[in-house]
Formats: sequence, C-alpha cells, structure tokens
Amino acid sequence: MLRCLFSLFLMLSMLLTCGCAGTPKPSFSYQPGRVVETMSATAALSISKGDQGMGSNGYLLYQRPDRMRLVVLSPFGTTLMEAVVSGRQITIIDNSKGVAFSGNLEELPRKGQGETWRIARWVMDTDRPGSFAGDGSLERVNSMGEKEQVTFENGLVVSKTLANGDMVRYREYELVNGVPLATEIIMNSQDGGRFRIKVTDPEVNVELAAEAFIPHLDGLTVYPLSFLQEP
Repeated sequence: MLRCLFSLFLMLSMLLTCGCAGTPKPSFSYQPGRVVETMSATAALSISKGDQGMGSNGYLLYQRPDRMRLVVLSPFGTTLMEAVVSGRQITIIDNSKGVAFSGNLEELPRKGQGETWRIARWVMDTDRPGSFAGDGSLERVNSMGEKEQVTFENGLVVSKTLANGDMVRYREYELVNGVPLATEIIMNSQDGGRFRIKVTDPEVNVELAAEAFIPHLDGLTVYPLSFLQEP
C-alpha cells in the first residue's frame, strides 16, 4: 500500500542521509540566537537504496517551531503528493490515489512509513545558531527521547547520529536575511537508504499565509496514520 508514497518520502528523509566525505566549515559571522522563523524555497529531492533510486522537485514551507508543508511535483508540474505538519498533527496526501492519512504523531506506526516520518521530525529538530560555542560534539537525549551525538562547527549543527546508526548532515550553510541556513541536508539510514534535499532560492523570515499549513482534503478518502504500514 502506497509503495510510491513511501519511496518518495523515504527519499525525502534520506535527503538527510548521505555518505559524503567531510562537511565544509561554516566560516561566516552571524548573530547568535537568530533563527529561521519562516522559510519558503524550491527543493530538489533524491533517494536511493541499493541499486534503486529516484528524484523529484517540489517546494517547502516552514514556520517555527513545528509547521511544515512539503509538496512533491511531477515532471509536468502537477502535485504528486504532499505532507503537512502542524504541531503533533501530521497529514500525508497521495494525490495520485486520492487518499490521505492524518492524525497525531503518537499514532505513527513504529515501522514502515511511520518510521520514515519519525526520522523526518528528528531531522527538522535543530539547535539555535550559537547555542553551542565554537566547534565540538556532545551526547544527549533529544526531544523524542532518543540518545544522539551532535557535532557543531562555528556554533552550527553539522551532523546528528542516533545509536542505531541513522545519521543526518547539514551542509552548505548560507547567510539568508541574516540567518544561517543549511541549504543541503543528507541522511544515511542504518538500513542502507540514502536521501538528499537541496533547497534553492530560499526566502527566510517573510510572512506566510496561515492557510499555507492547512491541508486540503476535499474529495479525498482520509485514513488514520496507523494505516501507514510498509507494503
């Protein structure tokens, strides 16, 4: 069920998983504490596992602390699928099949597509710029109750690793509207998957319409998140 949706969004989380060697050190100066409050950007997505892989384009909207909309487009510019996160409420829409899955974060199954979205939430959860002075690493328990190792350079998060081997890297930082922004996120999962997301033309800390984070479910069959099981 939803094999295509699972593959594309697994790619998306893999976007935070890539075995690229080395991370360029963010060397620019910035004001500590300034964060991305809102962002809109186009996005290029790619995912691979073993000898299989695929890629797509789309756009991403984000509003701090926990609102996000990701839209994946077909080569012809039509919407293939999208995901809307607002607080602990998550809605995943497969437009090609006319179905959606909606519910609270706690309802996500621990395996299959549910695990993909847990990883995505983990990737989005980063520290304020400058909250860690200089370069270094630390071990801690994150907001989802899991142990992780975090590496900082110039006070910015450049990688996070979980005990199971999942790793995400934040690369190619740019200063956008005075705020440090990682424009590339790459992730390697412990099961051999790899995903990359690259944002371009980002607009940071500009006003976004409230309805941008309201999923449109008219005409769709809506299922609970617990139905998101790997085929």
